[in-house]
Amino acid sequence: MRGFILICIAALIATACMSFFILFEGNPILLKNWWQTLTRDSESLPFAPYNSRVVSKSEIRTEEANELIILDQHLFWKGSGVKILPVVDGDNIVREFNVIDGGKGYSNLVEAYVSGAGGNLFELDPVVVKNGSIIEVPIKKSAKWHEEPLVYAFDEPYPFSGITENQYTGGQLIEQTPYLSGKIHGTKRRWNEYGIPLYSKDFVNGKRDGTHIYWFEQTNDPDDYIPIKSKSGELYPTLWIKLREEAKDKFKEEFGTHKANEWVTFNYRSNGGDFPVRLLEHWKNNLRHGLFEGFDSLGNKTFKDDYKMGLRVKHKTFDKTKK
Repeated sequence: MRGFILICIAALIATACMSFFILFEGNPILLKNWWQTLTRDSESLPFAPYNSRVVSKSEIRTEEANELIILDQHLFWKGSGVKILPVVDGDNIVREFNVIDGGKGYSNLVEAYVSGAGGNLFELDPVVVKNGSIIEVPIKKSAKWHEEPLVYAFDEPYPFSGITENQYTGGQLIEQTPYLSGKIHGTKRRWNEYGIPLYSKDFVNGKRDGTHIYWFEQTNDPDDYIPIKSKSGELYPTLWIKLREEAKDKFKEEFGTHKANEWVTFNYRSNGGDFPVRLLEHWKNNLRHGLFEGFDSLGNKTFKDDYKMGLRVKHKTFDKTKK
């Protein structure tokens, strides 16, 4: 029995190797491109673009929501008043265009096309006009209908999945944004040039959903920190300065990069330091839902609101200030 299992495993390995050489010509780049195309809309499969692809923010573009554009090419008069809505299936593929109001005064030179995200994937047959009214916009080749703008990378035809990064001139990260199928999905983060966090915002399929935290651009040392001297006799007045000086020795030419900044902020928090919160928000499906709290730079609460699906149900302000 054991020998049979080993033979089956060996056969599977041999089949996989043969498939690799036949389908991808033994080229791992072709295999990688095939897998990333297959997993383009996945957030969980290993090596999917959502988790592994990083591009510069300057290399992406935004295409607006879809719209059916009706053009009357007649030279002397043009029709008006048409109202048409797309009818989609469960996957948002357009099954037909439903003419709610055909309008009036249209000629037989009417053309139609779909603008916006992925609009180039649609192919429409000639518009049918009768007695000056549009009665049908036939579909030759359909595609997904998008009611929200989508993000694309370079000149690629499919919505972007992966992470975009924006950097300061010195190479430090300014902002990092995850996208899935062209929409922000995950936690969007921003830092200043020293790695101090400025905000962290959760999104689900392009909508604010989860916790949004905004920080003051400052550091708060632990109360028990005692200034110490370096080996050269230099005094480190704050824990933040001490860790940044240590990072210079640890990372050398990489000091100031996001990797070095992450090391400083992680160890700063681990040793009791923190970054004062300015605003704390909770969202659900793009609506305020839960606690909204504001703070001053000393940590005093300035207000506290409670929301339920966009409606504020409680409100309280605070006047107390620490000395």
